[in-house]
Amino acid sequence: MFPIVELFIRWIHLTAAIVWLGGIFLSIAVATPILRQHFQMVESVQRASEIRNRLRHIIRFTIHILLITGAMNLFIVGLKTQMRFSQDYGYFIVFIAKLVFVGLMTLFHSLHIAVFNRRLESAVENPNFDDSVVAKLQRKVDLFGIFTIGVGLVVFACSLYLRQMIGDQ
Repeated sequence: MFPIVELFIRWIHLTAAIVWLGGIFLSIAVATPILRQHFQMVESVQRASEIRNRLRHIIRFTIHILLITGAMNLFIVGLKTQMRFSQDYGYFIVFIAKLVFVGLMTLFHSLHIAVFNRRLESAVENPNFDDSVVAKLQRKVDLFGIFTIGVGLVVFACSLYLRQMIGDQ
């Protein structure tokens, strides 16, 4: 395979991962604190939900890109090494660990956006909402966003370790 094609595929993979983690980081560490500081609870939650809903569509697309380019990267590594690492199971153990962490990241992201953020939106839309319920849901939304970022950093570390294991060939 041509080196420029490999570089392009890896660049797309890395860019998609950065967009996913960066979007969640932007939502949790930048937008949400600013909105909470400048708006009342209801309006703050509504605007944060709007931001998360916009990001959800982008992130859903990047997850598909990551799955496709990840498979392509594994194929490229297999071709370049002629599957020499098949005798050393260390590569596969780290690769499977990376896949498990990607699964956890996807689970935490789903809980962050699809479950708790939607419950938070519903709680605020209710005219008789309880502040303590909203605060608890906000903490869960933030917590699962932080879990997603943390596990994403572990995925990056696994990726770097895998790259180091095969070396520059």
